[in-house]
This record gives sequence, structure tokens and C-alpha cells, in this order.
Amino acid sequence: MLAKQVSKYQNLSIVEMYNSIAMCNHAKHGYGHLGTNSFYWVYDAQPSALSEVYRILVIYHKDYYSPSVYILSDDISQLSKAPHLYDREKIRLCLYYPTGNGEWTKRDSLCNTIIAWTDLWLYYYEAWLYSGEWKGGGIHPPPKVEEVEEKKLSPLKRIRGEKKKKKKKNSKAVNYINRVYKKQKEKLLLEGE
Repeated sequence: MLAKQVSKYQNLSIVEMYNSIAMCNHAKHGYGHLGTNSFYWVYDAQPSALSEVYRILVIYHKDYYSPSVYILSDDISQLSKAPHLYDREKIRLCLYYPTGNGEWTKRDSLCNTIIAWTDLWLYYYEAWLYSGEWKGGGIHPPPKVEEVEEKKLSPLKRIRGEKKKKKKKNSKAVNYINRVYKKQKEKLLLEGE
């Protein structure tokens, strides 16, 4: 019987994605947890020999469109000012343009994409700290029409709209991502005491 061949057009399983991080040279000395539909991996990244060491958290849930990558740090004053972040409070990195242009798909090894791009983002971040200019390129999607319209609403209507969005967004995947982020951030803060 022939072994099943893996097609380059077939999505990787959760186990394959998890293993692509756990066995990646840049992240293999970390730790994580693999579940049925999700996983997380925490590791220390150092983009160059002269760089700082950054604690990185990668969270993936199969029902979410892509892995979420955070820098877990107790000093986020400079990090929160950096360009190319999805979330300045949690320091969620913007590593690629997410809407269907094929930069990252569920067929890609996380080691060759997300981990490598994280190292590259950190490299450009440190260069930005020195020069004040972001040399890593990249684009951000324009604001959604509803976001522009929302700014025109009265504060009361805006608050009501935000509550509706929060209820809509409370999916299993988002809840999982938020729970893991909070737990790992608390763990880092406890280690620092």
C-alpha cells in the first residue's frame, strides 16, 4: 500500500501546524498546548545576535482566519508605538495582509511563514527604534465603510453598536485566543516578580 501523499493544495492539520512550530529551529525551545481545534506556542525570539530577546505567543484556532502573534512583554511603552500592529494594547503583530491574497494559507508551514515573519518584524522594529522610519514595508487595509460611518454616530448609538459587535464577535475562536493571551501574559508577569 502506498503512503498517502500530502498535496501542496491540502490544508495542514492542527497537529501538522503545531509540529511545524514545535520543531522549528527558531522556536523549538518553547512550550505550548495542542488541543483538538486549536493550539498555542510560546517561545523566545532574538532576530539578531545583538537584539533583545522577545517572548512570543502564537495562537491558532481552526475557526479563526489566521494565527495571532503577540509579543508578551512587561515593557510595552515603545512596542505599542510601533507601526504594523493589529492591537496596540496587546501588541498583536501585523505580519502580512490577511485578506485572501495568498501570503499565508492553511497549507503553509508556520515555521517558514509566521515564525520567519515574526523574526523579520522584530528586526524591522529594532531598526525603527533606531531610525524612526519603518523599513519593513507592508500595507494596512483601508477602514471599513461601517467604521467611517460609526464615527459619525452619537456616543450613545456608538456604544450600542459596540455592544452588538462584541456579542457577534464572541465566538469560540476569539474567546480561546483572548483566554490564552490573558493566561500567558499573567504567567510572564508572575515570572518577573
